[in-house]
Parts: sequence; C-alpha cells; structure tokens
Amino acid sequence: MRIRIRLAALACVFATSAAVEAQDKKDDTAVAVRVLKFAPKDPTVVFMLGGQGKLWTLSNADAVEKLVGKASAKPLLDAVDFKKEAIVVVSWTTSGPPDGTLKHSVKADGSLQFYVQGPPGAKARGQRARIGLDVFAVPRTVKAAFDPKER
Repeated sequence: MRIRIRLAALACVFATSAAVEAQDKKDDTAVAVRVLKFAPKDPTVVFMLGGQGKLWTLSNADAVEKLVGKASAKPLLDAVDFKKEAIVVVSWTTSGPPDGTLKHSVKADGSLQFYVQGPPGAKARGQRARIGLDVFAVPRTVKAAFDPKER
C-alpha cells in the first residue's frame, strides 16, 4: 500500500514538472491576432474588395477610410489603437461546397502568413465560388503576408 502511495506521489511530481517545463518552452512566436467585426454601411464594399487574393496592412485612420470609406471605417477605427496595432484586411476566395476557410500561421521570423485551407478529403468542388473579406487587428510591428493558393 505504501509503495502505491509513493508511486502515485512520484507520478504527480513528474506530471507537475513536465507541465511546468512545457509551459516554460511555450512558443514565443505567438502573435495576438484579433478578428474585427466588419459590417460596412455600404454592403457593396465587401463585393468590391472581396475575392481579390490580396492583403492590405493599414497602419492609420486615413488608410482605413481610403480603403473602405469613411462611414464604414468608424467601427474599425474605434476597435483599434494604432499606437500598438495595425489593421490587416485579407481578400480571399474559395470554392465549394464544402468551402475552404481562411487561416493563419506564425512563421519562424515572427511574421504572419494568411492562407486558405481547403476542406480535408474533399474531391469534387467548385459548384460555386465564395469570396471573403476578413479584417484583423495585429501588433503594429508584425509583418503579414497572404498566399492566395489554396492548401
């Protein structure tokens, strides 16, 4: 009985130290990416900008207003502190059903890579095209890129 208790206590110590070690080795390349809700006053903005396979990095209010219009820019401007963050707008396209989704990853150099991830195991697709326009807040110092080729 005593051996079982000692083994259980020893297992707890190892589990705790492994968890702390894993936390210490946490990837420092994590980048805070916030999704911003974008509901423009003029709904045609999404159709004009979406589906182009581009990425825009907007670092000030004038750039945001120039891209989406003054009326549509207000909610985005209220959500971001341009001293610390920049707005990244990704225009993308996919086909379906099932549709692909926009994802991002952090590269070794700390930059962001946005890409479209196709659905796993889908063979025949392309009955319809879907355009997308997603808006994110990222740290001002982070460089972002977009790979328009679906993975």
